[in-house]
Amino acid sequence: MIVKKLSKLEKELYEVLIEDKSYIFDEASVLKFRLFEGYEISTTDLEACIKADEFERIKKKAYHYYVRYQKNSYEIIAYLTDREVSYPLAKEAVLELKQQGLLKEEELAFGIASRLARNSNGPMMIRYKLKLKHFPEEIIQSVLEKISEEDIEEGKQKLINKLVKKNSKLSSYEQQQKRKEAFYRHGYFEG
Repeated sequence: MIVKKLSKLEKELYEVLIEDKSYIFDEASVLKFRLFEGYEISTTDLEACIKADEFERIKKKAYHYYVRYQKNSYEIIAYLTDREVSYPLAKEAVLELKQQGLLKEEELAFGIASRLARNSNGPMMIRYKLKLKHFPEEIIQSVLEKISEEDIEEGKQKLINKLVKKNSKLSSYEQQQKRKEAFYRHGYFEG
């Protein structure tokens, strides 16, 4: 089979005409499989090119979702499978992005944890919320060790200020009980 025509469509996409059948490939696939006008390509190479191009598109979709919405690998795989990508392909795409250093779950988890700490969430609540997002336990543990005391204290102080304002008409004993209850509810150990 001979490549009869190669024309650029948009961004990194090319239309390739092979034996009166049109295919759309991205630039990486065109270069990798040498799909230039006049080039002869075997049926097996064409099938490999189609599969490789599909996989690259899945990886791009996963990466764009990660960058735009700051999601971890579990959420990216769920997103892809919701869009009718097979689970093994979705998992392989995410794994390859991790190996290439493009998916940085620990940095993502640390950013989420720091924000939660500054927003009046203690270590136990942060652990719980990271588990809900399906971060692995070793990442959660590592992130909790890296959170600065300043962030935790800032969040604690915000909570205290909010409680003082809210419970100013209560007796000191009731204020102390409400404070203790709020600290436990927000994932702090002591009161």
